[in-house]
Amino acid sequence: MELRQVAVPLADRPYTIHVGSGALARLGELVQPATEGQSAAVVADETTGALFGGRVADSLERGGWRCRLLTVPPGEASKTLAVAEHLWAALADAGMDRVSVVFALGGGVIGDLAGFVAATYMRGIDFVTVPTTLLAQVDSSVGGKVGVDLPQAKNLVGAFHQPRAVVVDPDTLTSLPDRHFAAGLGEVVKHAAIADANLFDTLGREADRVRARQTSLLGDIVARNGEIKASVVSRDPEERSGLRAVLNYGHTVGHAIERGARAWELLHGEAVAVGMIAEAKVAARLGLSDAEVPAQLEALLLRLGVRTSLAGTEVNVDLAVRALRTDKKIVVGALALPVVAAIGSVEMTNAVSVDELVREVESLAE
Repeated sequence: MELRQVAVPLADRPYTIHVGSGALARLGELVQPATEGQSAAVVADETTGALFGGRVADSLERGGWRCRLLTVPPGEASKTLAVAEHLWAALADAGMDRVSVVFALGGGVIGDLAGFVAATYMRGIDFVTVPTTLLAQVDSSVGGKVGVDLPQAKNLVGAFHQPRAVVVDPDTLTSLPDRHFAAGLGEVVKHAAIADANLFDTLGREADRVRARQTSLLGDIVARNGEIKASVVSRDPEERSGLRAVLNYGHTVGHAIERGARAWELLHGEAVAVGMIAEAKVAARLGLSDAEVPAQLEALLLRLGVRTSLAGTEVNVDLAVRALRTDKKIVVGALALPVVAAIGSVEMTNAVSVDELVREVESLAE
């Protein structure tokens, strides 16, 4: 598959998303060191490191990098200040300096964690995201939001730190368990719902090929998602204008139920999918969207094999409601909520109360 390049045209730090089959083997060519022997730290979880770490290190070393692989345990439990401290110490022990580069190899957890470590080590060094899950490829690898979790909620400690580049190899998706692949499709549907009715239709029409992980089709889908996210991020890179909040469609309810689920039992994309349907139902009930939007979303998600309910999942309602009431989009008591008025079109509204969403979360958890 020929590599596709998607520009992220930030005023002060533009970068490129490279998408294509075989991109991992070309990493050292696509991201070249400024000088021969420049230091690179590849951060991965133990599972991803075993699968792809050697290939990535070989490619970087062929490109002239001096490479070191650092691994952490897999899962959301690694996205903490304690693990970040472990990585800061590892970078220092390895002699990483101000021009060293961190390569984040893995899913969203690793992208957030390694990006946060890069943003804070020596007051900030470059990092490159090399996402290996669909969720990370279409969403978290682009935009520069990095951070770690606190017991109260996800991502409460973090920074905006834009990557130097993003390198996506859709071949890595063949290694994903079905559930994780499907969860990533939740974010794909989100982007289609807020910005591209044609992509929404394509996903429905090509659902069988998507679920079969046809590489060239997935490459096209990932690249289009990159374009959608880049168009928003480039206009509001640090969430100052409020425009970037449209990317949080489904996340207000989604983050709440994700936090309330036992031991982070829900995958992020699953929570977002359930959250989108819940928020769409509230919007339709209040007359803020076309009445058919909730059913359209649910039908496509089911066609793609994405979870659409909390059946079989235990949710602590008190924890979920607490997370909802401390959502970062609540400013001076008012919630700014993205609403899809019709598929392919999103707008922000202050017309949905937090209490309205609390009632929806409580009904979901029954």
